[in-house]
Amino acid sequence: MDPMDNELKKELAHGPFSQNGFNDSLRKRIEERIDNHVAVRRPRRWGAWSAGVSAVLASALVFLFVTDSRPLPLVQQEAAEKLEIQQPSAAAPAPHGPDWEASVRSALLIGLRSDAPAAEDPQAPSTYRTVLIAPDRNRLQKTAEGEGILMPYKLDFWKIGNERKANGSQEAHTLTAHLASAKPKTSSSANRGNPAQTVVSEKLMFAGNRYVAVAQTTAAKSGAAQSPAHQDYVWVKELGQIASGRQAPAPLLEPHVTLRSVFAATAVPVLKELKPAPPSARSGHGEPAAADLSGESWTIARKQGKWTAQIASYDSEAGGTAYRLREVPLALPPSVVSHDELAVPWRDIVRVQPGAVDAFSSPNRDMVAVVTEQNIIIYPYADQWIPIPLMTLPLQPKESVVMIQWAMGSYVELWKRQVKAYLQPQ
Repeated sequence: MDPMDNELKKELAHGPFSQNGFNDSLRKRIEERIDNHVAVRRPRRWGAWSAGVSAVLASALVFLFVTDSRPLPLVQQEAAEKLEIQQPSAAAPAPHGPDWEASVRSALLIGLRSDAPAAEDPQAPSTYRTVLIAPDRNRLQKTAEGEGILMPYKLDFWKIGNERKANGSQEAHTLTAHLASAKPKTSSSANRGNPAQTVVSEKLMFAGNRYVAVAQTTAAKSGAAQSPAHQDYVWVKELGQIASGRQAPAPLLEPHVTLRSVFAATAVPVLKELKPAPPSARSGHGEPAAADLSGESWTIARKQGKWTAQIASYDSEAGGTAYRLREVPLALPPSVVSHDELAVPWRDIVRVQPGAVDAFSSPNRDMVAVVTEQNIIIYPYADQWIPIPLMTLPLQPKESVVMIQWAMGSYVELWKRQVKAYLQPQ
C-alpha cells in the first residue's frame, strides 16, 4: 500500500473531523492523491478503445438474443446439425433404401388376363391369374398368386373363372363366378353325338366393385364343315348374372346392365348425340334399326390410367355381326369403380417410362404402378412420385390388367390371410 494512503487511513479512523469536516491539510493531501492517480492512468489511452469494443460486442450479443429469441447453445447446436447434414456419415441410409418400402402401407390386388395368340388357336379361351402385392416385414412383395380372378364383393371374395360347356353342336367357354369360400356348381351339360361345330367364348374385360364387363364371340370351330356367321358382343353385367350354373350364353337374351341404368339421366343426352346402333342392327324389313337410347351394349376399358366407359355401335354384315366402340364422355360412378384417380400426370409417366401402356396409384398415395408390355413396376410415392422401382412383376405375353383393387389400414393384413387361403389352398 502507498504510504500516503496509509497515513490518510489512520487520520480518517480518529472519529469525527473538527471544523465541520475536512481540514486544509487533509484536503490538500487528498487532492494531491487524486492528481497522482489521474497522472498515472492518462498514458493508458487504449483503455477507452477497449471499453468501446466491449460495448460493441455486448450490443451484438443483445442483437442475437433479440432477433433469434433462442439461447445461444441452441443456435450452436443447429449449426452443428447443419454441418452433419452437409457431411452425412457413411452409416446413414440411402434415400432410396428400405425407408421407401417401409412407407408403403397399401395392398394391391391385381387381376390379369392372358390371351392366346390368334394365329395359334382363335377359339382358345383366355386364362386368368390374381396377384396380391402387399408390405410384409417392411418389404413390398408378392404375397399371394393363383389362378382365376379373385374379386372382393361386399364382405366376401368371389372367384371368376372359365367353365367349359357343350350342348349339341355348340361348345361354350363361359365365365362363371362363385363365392370363394364355397365349392363351385358345375354344369351337367355334355356333348353326346356329333362334335361341336361352333364355339362360344367369353372374355373378362373388367372386374370392379359390383359389375363385370364381358366380351362374347361366336365363331366356327376349326375344321368344322359349316361356317356360321361370326358374331361379337360386349356386355356389362352384375356379378350375380354370371353365377355358376348358368346355361350356355344366348347373347341377345341374357340379362345385362344398360348404360342408362348406371349413369341415370346424365346418359340420355350422350346417347342421343352418339346414336349407337343396337346389337340387332337391322329390323326385320332390312331397314336400319332405331338408335339405342338405353345403351344396351357397352364395356369398360383402361385408357391412360383410368377406367372408361365405351358404347358399342353395331353393323350387320354378310360375315356376321361386328361393333365399333366409342368413348362415353362421362366419369364412371363409384358404384362401378372406386379409387381410380392417378396421382401422377400421364405425361410425367411416359417421360420417365416411355414404354408405359397403363398406370394406377393407391388411394392413400403411397405407391404408383406403371404397366408396360413386359412388366408392372411399383414405385414409391411420398408427396411426389419417386421414380425408383421398389419391385417388378413380370407379365406373360399378351397379358393385360382387368382388375385393380386396394386395401388399406386393418384390411391389409386381413386380405393377406384371406387371399392366400383362396388362391393357394392347402
